[in-house]
Parts: sequence; structure tokens; C-alpha cells
Amino acid sequence: MGYKIAFVGNSLQAMCIFRMGVMAQLAQNGCEVVVIAPKDRDITMLRQAQIRLIPIDMDCKGMNPFKDIQLAKALKQIYKKEKFDFIFHYTIKPIVYGSWAARKAKIQQISVITGLGYTFIRKGWINRVAKCLYRLSLRSAKEVWFLNQEDKTLFIEENIVAQYKTRLINGEGVDLNKYQSSVKSPACPFTFLFVGRVLWDKGVGEFVEAAKVIKKQYPEVQFKILGQLGANNPACVNSQQMNLWEQTGAVKYIGETSNVQPYMEQAHCIVLPSYREGISRVLLEAASMERPIIASNVPGCREIVVDGVTGFLCEPQSVNTLIACMMHMLSLSEETRKMFGKNARDRICQLFDEKKIIHLYQDKLNEFLSPEC
Repeated sequence: MGYKIAFVGNSLQAMCIFRMGVMAQLAQNGCEVVVIAPKDRDITMLRQAQIRLIPIDMDCKGMNPFKDIQLAKALKQIYKKEKFDFIFHYTIKPIVYGSWAARKAKIQQISVITGLGYTFIRKGWINRVAKCLYRLSLRSAKEVWFLNQEDKTLFIEENIVAQYKTRLINGEGVDLNKYQSSVKSPACPFTFLFVGRVLWDKGVGEFVEAAKVIKKQYPEVQFKILGQLGANNPACVNSQQMNLWEQTGAVKYIGETSNVQPYMEQAHCIVLPSYREGISRVLLEAASMERPIIASNVPGCREIVVDGVTGFLCEPQSVNTLIACMMHMLSLSEETRKMFGKNARDRICQLFDEKKIIHLYQDKLNEFLSPEC
């Protein structure tokens, strides 16, 4: 293809977790691929894929206008120096300030709305400011991609983006060869596993409260939490809170890892009672590994989980319905749970194969960068 492409996000770790397959394939096809993000992880994976990193300072969750102005200026300087053919922006600050910088540098770009997060979950002046910034920045995008229909509809109804620019994609894909079903069934005792950043908005509080109730009736059942504590997010759960939860005996905190597969293999059911997602990567990986799922009936989860077919959907922020779903899962036979898992992987193969997402990126680059455009 021969294009020089930038992928801009608020975390190198997130770029590698969610978009490594796409970036590596474009590099393999002859593109010069550059990641622009804060360096919050080792770059060995990028080097192996012949992808270059330009580290940048970014106060991802802060609201200091002076720091944001510096970010916009830094991106503009990078864009003009590097002379990219095309740029993909992810998450709010790269989209808002990167879009301005790309317009100044006269570079075409696509904005990818990966999720709305706490700025949209919580109403108030932050919500209004975020909408205004999105509205201004998305004017210069060639297209705006959404991972679920609800987010797309909200942006259109709020006049944040013109409908003709929008496109719905099935998440960012999952590598079906990497995330395969386990040959062995998980060993006893029965284990519910929460996987994700340990945020209140991910429903970890509801998970713990449900565990406390179920433990009284089924003391042998295990409830484990896997994910990052103290993330740079206003909704983060700190280590002190986690210690208090562990002291109750209801849950066990495993820690965080870059490889979730061994932990998912040892779990009977993956649980994510999140308040809202873009498209949950955790659930895509769990379903690909043929694990039954319990998740909230919210955008970004219900696209993956078919209630009563691949798992169960509970109501968001509802401990009682989460308990009911967990109790239902415990009552199922092993054969039924295996059937749920197989149905889950079949759905992932049909809708969320990473190869389809890679083709979309390649097609769009050819469309916008062909000589006729």
C-alpha cells in the first residue's frame, strides 16, 4: 500500500491491546505505521511489528486548558513534520485536539468513538463541554466510526456529527486464532471472574455485593477480580477499597496481567456488569474462548451477549438482577454452559472477526488516498 499512517490514542497500552492486529497488518502490507501516544508500556511488540512510536505527554483525564493547548500544539508540530498520508484518532482528547491539528496540517483523518465513558454517563457541565468539543472537532473528519448503535444514534440526535459521516463497525475485532476455546473444562470450585479495569462504572461494586449474598448460600463458589487498580480515571477503585472487600471473604483480587487467557480458562463464567461500553474487548475475548457470560443490558455488551443463548443480561446498576443471573448460571448443567460457550464463539466468528476490521481499514485507506480522491 505504501502509505504513511498515524494511529493516535491516549494510551500506548490501549493501542497495543485493541489495535495491534490492524497496525501490524498494515505494516506488513507496506505501510509506514506510527503510533502517537503516552508511553505507558514496553515497546517490544511495536518493534517486532516494525511500528514506530512517537511518545507524547497527555493528561488523559485532566481538564487543564493550558495542558490541552500544549497537546494540540504538539500534535500539530508532529503532523507537519511527519507529513502523514492519513490519521486515525481514538478517545476524546486525541479526537478533539488531533482533529484540529490534522486540519491545520491538511491531513485526512477518521475519528473512532471507542466509548463514551464517564463524561457521558454523568450529566453536568463536563458532559456539555465534551459534546461541544466533539461537535467542533468531528466537522473535519472524513468519517466517524462507532462501535455500537446507541452511541451513533446519540451523536446524530444531539447534532454532534452529521449522519452521512457516520459508520457502525463491529468493535475492533478479536484474533480468533489467539483466543481459542480451551480443551479442558475449568476445575472446581465454580468460579465467576470479573475482568476489566477496576472502575465503579464497570460494575465492580455490584459484583462484590452479589458475591457477598451468594457466598452465604454457596460458600464454595469463588468470585475473582482481574484488572488494574487505581487507573487514571475518576471512577477508579483504589487498593484500600479492594483490601476491605477481600477482608469480607467474598472476593479475591488476582491483580492485573497482559495475558488474560489463562485466567479465563480457569473460570466458569465471565462477568462484566458495566454501566456502558463501546464494545467490550473483555467480552469479545471471553466469547471467543467459549466462556458463558453475564453482562449488563447496556450498549457495548448486549451486542455480544444474547440473553439465554450465550449467557445472561442483567440490568445495569442492579445487584438483585445480577444475583439472579449468577444463580441461574450456577443452576445450569455443564452441558448447557458448554452450549452457551459454543454459541458465543459462533457469534464472534460471524460478526467480530478481526480480519473483517483489518479489511475495512485497508479499504478506507485505498478509498480516501487513491488518486481519484
